[in-house]
Formats: sequence, C-alpha cells, structure tokens
Amino acid sequence: MDFAKPRLAIYYDVLPSTGMRNDGAPLFMSYNFRKILNDKVEISNDSDNVVHLSPINPTGQHGKFDLNVLVDYGEDNLGIPLGWNLPRPNAYWAFDTHIDEKGYKYRLERAKQFDHVFLCHKAQISDFIRDGISPEKISYLPVAAETDCYKPYPIMPKWDWSFIGHLNSEHRVDLVQRFITEFGLGQDKGYLGWRMPGIQGHCVLDDAAKKFSMSKIAINDAIKNDLNMRVFEAMACRTVVLTQEIEPLRELFKDGEHLVTYRSLDEAVELARRLLRDDERRKSIAENGYKEIISKHTYHYRALEILKTCLDYTPKGVLQPC
Repeated sequence: MDFAKPRLAIYYDVLPSTGMRNDGAPLFMSYNFRKILNDKVEISNDSDNVVHLSPINPTGQHGKFDLNVLVDYGEDNLGIPLGWNLPRPNAYWAFDTHIDEKGYKYRLERAKQFDHVFLCHKAQISDFIRDGISPEKISYLPVAAETDCYKPYPIMPKWDWSFIGHLNSEHRVDLVQRFITEFGLGQDKGYLGWRMPGIQGHCVLDDAAKKFSMSKIAINDAIKNDLNMRVFEAMACRTVVLTQEIEPLRELFKDGEHLVTYRSLDEAVELARRLLRDDERRKSIAENGYKEIISKHTYHYRALEILKTCLDYTPKGVLQPC
C-alpha cells in the first residue's frame, strides 16, 4: 500500500456477468480509482489502495479507509436495504433520481446517510435540498464514457443511423419508428439494438462501441430530460449524436459543434438528412465531440473529481481534465 495516497473502499453488489449496462458505472469507477491510486489495474492483495466490499458482505478485515464510496447504478439498485450504512467518511454518486417517485425517495433517504452526495441529474439538486439534504454536501457529477472500452474502431460505416438502448418511453418509440419509416433498417440504412441484461457483450461495452463506430449517426432520446450514458458513449466512438435539445446538454456541449440537437421529430429527420448529405460536416462534428469527451468527460475525470471534492486530493503526474 502507498501511504502517500488515499485508501478507498468501493461498495457495490453486482458482477460483470449481470450485463454491464447500468452496473457499468461502479465497475468503471473502480477501474479508474485503481489506475489512479494503485498505478495498476489488477488488485493483487488487500494491501492495495483500492479494494472492493459489498453491501451484502461488508467485511471489516481491510482496515480503515480514507473514503468509502457507493456508486449507484440505476433503478436496479433499489434492493440494497436502507438500514445498511457505509462507514464514514463516505460518498454517494446517485443515478436515476428522475425516473419515478420510488427511485427518488430511495435515493433521497440513502443520501441522508452520506458526507458527500454527487447527483448525475442536475435538476434534482434543488429537490434534494428542498427535501432535507444540506446544499454544502451536494455536487453535480454527470455520467461519462469509459474510453478504454467506448472508443473509435477502424470499421467502415455500415448504417446511416443507429439506436442502441431500450425502447422504454413512448417518445423514444416514436423517434425510432419515424427513423425506420424514413430511412429503413438493414445494410446502408439503420440499426436497432437492444441492451440485453445477462448477455455480456450484446450491445454493451466493445460490442456497442463497434456498432456506434459503424453508424454515421447515433440517435438519442432523453427520458425526462436526462443526460444519459448513450450521449457520452457514442461521442467517445467518434460518432455524431443526434439528440433532443435539453438544458443539461447546453451546459456541457455546443449544438452544431460537438453534437446536433432537435426539437421535434420532423426536425430530427431533416437534420439527419443534412448530416448524411454532408460527410465533411458530419465528420467534423464527430471529431469535435470525440475530443470534448476524452478531454473532460471520462470516468477517469469523474474519479478525480470525487477525490478532489471529498479528500482535497489531486494526484501528481495523473492526466487532468482540460
């Protein structure tokens, strides 16, 4: 163990075999904390600066930690009992606070147990403060891309457009159906791929990255104005993202420079047609978006932000956001 560096415990109760979608965030964060604090990826023994513990098996054999971190991984995380508490000092990164009332209440009550709370949906910060969370301990921390996985692959484009995800909202179904009607499905047309829980590699991780890389445009729909993982992951693959115009996007990216936004389905179709006709503009936006992601919006940088906020620790010789 390097005593000049903080010692962290990362808590989660998922396994790589569960599909690596929403549960990808805690695994990506663990991977990056390890790289930053251990100077290597693989954990060889319990003397390393980053170790794994589980809510269902919170052993104390590893000793005292400078920070205990729980990374939420979406609505599936509701199974961890609220009666279980992390040791202090601790930090919580909460996802999907916007989806439904059940998820919001669970995460609100969970947040009350933590010294530091990071929310990936900025709109819920004011709600958390209204409902009893001290503003001093809340920070905005959006999702990101794991660029060791989601990266450009040297593959010739196969589809004009793609949607990779779940058709779990009426507006999302309408968007995809409209693109199927206007542009079609199949070779040189479009691709529709579901994220399949329990089938590792099916439209997740490098499989999804290759499919983004084979797409000229990745279309996206936000559920309740959320800034979702698809935006970051597709941009990290140097693919143009065509997505709804929402406030969280405007704060991080420039429309027409890093990605392209639409306000209606008719506009989305027209913008897609323009992008498909103009290879030079499409490739320029894709390149700009890619550079913006790798310079500011990776899980590496999110891990650094947590270390800085919670421990006032900035490692020397480690890549910092531009």
